[in-house]
Amino acid sequence: MTTDPQQQQMIREAMKAIAERRPGRSKLVYDKTKRTIVAVTEGSQTPRALNITAEDADMFAVATLSSRWLSDRWGIIMRDRVLPVHFSCWDDGDALTQCDLGALPASSIAEGVILLGEGTPQPTATNLRVVLRSGKAPVSEGSTFVAPDGSIHHAVTLRQIDGSEKTLDTDFVDLQPELAIRRATLLETQVLKDKAAVLVGVGTGGAHAAIELAKCGVGRFDLIDPDRLTVGNIVRHPGGISQVGRFKVQVVCDLIHEKNPDAKVTIHPVAVSAENLETIRPLIAAADVVICGTDGRPSKLLVNRLCVEENVVAIYGGAFRRAFGGQVLRVRPKTSPCHECFVAAMPEESTNVEISSQAAADAVAYSDRPVAVEPGLSLDVLPIANMVTKLALMELLVDTTSTLGILKADYAAPWYLWLNRPEPGTQYADLPPMSESSDEMTINRWYGVDLARDQDCPVCGDFISSIAASYGLDAKAFGNLPSLPTKE
Repeated sequence: MTTDPQQQQMIREAMKAIAERRPGRSKLVYDKTKRTIVAVTEGSQTPRALNITAEDADMFAVATLSSRWLSDRWGIIMRDRVLPVHFSCWDDGDALTQCDLGALPASSIAEGVILLGEGTPQPTATNLRVVLRSGKAPVSEGSTFVAPDGSIHHAVTLRQIDGSEKTLDTDFVDLQPELAIRRATLLETQVLKDKAAVLVGVGTGGAHAAIELAKCGVGRFDLIDPDRLTVGNIVRHPGGISQVGRFKVQVVCDLIHEKNPDAKVTIHPVAVSAENLETIRPLIAAADVVICGTDGRPSKLLVNRLCVEENVVAIYGGAFRRAFGGQVLRVRPKTSPCHECFVAAMPEESTNVEISSQAAADAVAYSDRPVAVEPGLSLDVLPIANMVTKLALMELLVDTTSTLGILKADYAAPWYLWLNRPEPGTQYADLPPMSESSDEMTINRWYGVDLARDQDCPVCGDFISSIAASYGLDAKAFGNLPSLPTKE
């Protein structure tokens, strides 16, 4: 794109003259020899030509509005002829985005009005107006609005800047149809709209999974996490520095709505503990899939028990220390091994977790042996979060017809292993280079691992019968064991 001020001014004048359907000092001409469009200044002995790139043709600022929002308020503007509207003002006014389009407005807000007809008086305190004109040609692509009563209006956006009036391109958008079209080639979007996901822990991995599911069109979310976003989190978390101090569930709720404005999101800033069972159990029972991204084993085992009892599929994802790799476990109750089975069968793997916060470090430290906080890079965590999301999506689509159905055999294993690097001091330290091996375990590849369910598991198996058999007892003699006493 040209940076010469004189060239830019010529382009602006030529493009503005075309947009406003009036003669200008410069005109656009197609140069056959150069195979490009040039702007030619008239009235000079030696016309000056400018090469215009696609970027040059996009020099006008743009105001973006929601057509659905305006349709919902059409009765008001028909009555009053004036409708207040607020815009996020981005990049020194180069882009104005209606605040109602998303959950996260800009730090600078421009107040304006929508006027029905060119004869409608403009409020004196407003320097930004969107005029809906009928019976005239559209000023820019996307500026046409079809009202609920069938009338057609072409909008022009005008803004007073430094005493002069500037014209902005106007773009009406209809969010959900636009988003649905983008997803429709692979996903059964109408089915996903009614699916519910519970995310237990919305740190880096959980937040990423939630946002990706929102992009896919999942329509219902319950977010559970008691933590607030800290400065240390932002190097990996999707939330930014401007949101430090907020509950992570609130941050992720807004990020979901930025991708899927119609999603129904409920936040629960509570810990996963026995004290909060009455809050958590109904959420899990109503879910189609549960994603657990908590750091501690007690919270994972509690989620595991609830999911098995409520017969809800759960996906557990986590990075190894310093994120040299990670693992994902999918639990289909009574069919595949649960997390308790995994802990019993692979105790070393289940305890190899990333220490990404002081709370996580304190949870595994001895009184005389503190544990260092050693978080991994975001780019090393995201492959694990992506696999968690893919497995969750496969579960949400299990009873539908989807192109992704061809992946069923590829994701048959319950446990998946990923390695980012051959970490010294681990069993993976001597892996061959990725570029030199096609049939050995290397970095940057997913490995599905078959793992048998423990038939004697105390959560998903017949633990009582197993204990009775071990001691030569009759399991029927135990009868119905009493429940654990409730906490006062």
